Amino acid sequence: MTTLVSLWDFSLLLCLIALTAIAGLLLARVIGEWRGKHRADWRRKLLPAMMRGETIDVGGSRLARRVAATLTLELTELVRGSDREALITAASSAGAGEELRRRLRSRAPQDRLIAAEALAMFPDHVDAVTKVALTDPSPDVRLGAALALAQEGRAPSAGELVRALGIGTREHSLLVVSLMRDLVKTDPHSVEALLYDLDLPDEAKLAATDALAESGAVDHAPLVSWMAEAAGEDSDLQPRIFRALGRIGHPAGHEAILGGLDSPSWQVRTAAAEAAGRSALSRAVPKLAGMLDDEEWWVRFRAGEALARLGAAGRLALHRAAIESAPAARAAAKATLAERGVA
Repeated sequence: MTTLVSLWDFSLLLCLIALTAIAGLLLARVIGEWRGKHRADWRRKLLPAMMRGETIDVGGSRLARRVAATLTLELTELVRGSDREALITAASSAGAGEELRRRLRSRAPQDRLIAAEALAMFPDHVDAVTKVALTDPSPDVRLGAALALAQEGRAPSAGELVRALGIGTREHSLLVVSLMRDLVKTDPHSVEALLYDLDLPDEAKLAATDALAESGAVDHAPLVSWMAEAAGEDSDLQPRIFRALGRIGHPAGHEAILGGLDSPSWQVRTAAAEAAGRSALSRAVPKLAGMLDDEEWWVRFRAGEALARLGAAGRLALHRAAIESAPAARAAAKATLAERGVA
């Protein structure tokens, strides 16, 4: 009898647990529907007001701040210029900035990254995003925050970012070049100073070099002087230096480019040949003509391209090679002439 009573009591307990669970699920659904309705109401109210740049009073509603933050993430990619500034002002009045700042403390790196990228557009919260860019435990979050600040022209100095991100030591992302390009737009001299900092790794300096080479914001003479000196060193970074020299086209880099044409490394010879063509280095025509017979196909290809860029003297060298040279040089010259439509 005692066993049957125990089983009966246990069954009642299971029923009670099931009923409690069902009640909990029903309550959660009711609360979820209520929150969903209020979220939709706030969204209908906030969306047109934010698009018009109107100041919005949401009182102490945390749900409204969350909706405003979500709308900010959705809308900022769709507007630019004064319209985006008005949107950010309206979002700030609705508490979106404070909500995004709270998300910077999330345990999920992806949440912190999204919040930092959006919050970088809020002038009043630049310090918070800067702290993320310099100290966040996730390298991806640090880099994303730095990129967002640089795009807005609100990043700290280039040297400070290079050290905090570990560019060239821990951070090797190709996004570093994009970061440098954005930094050059607002603080070119800070980026240029990286080249003369002996404590920084070469990779960071090359990212700065690539960005400066595409910018007219600094005096290229000292930049090319540094690059020409670096080009003479035996380094894996030499090809990038020569390409940058070609993009700048400054006469101070011509001697370095001529020296690169004789490099034992085919990657360096390739980059130097490309640079010779881009920088209109007519003195390189004899060397480039000889490189049409190089053992490496890429060297022959870039030498042919360079000769085609170097005016009448370069084209004459191509025509001679297409008739008189060894088989490899003859094929390279004919291919270049045919591609340029002057065969």
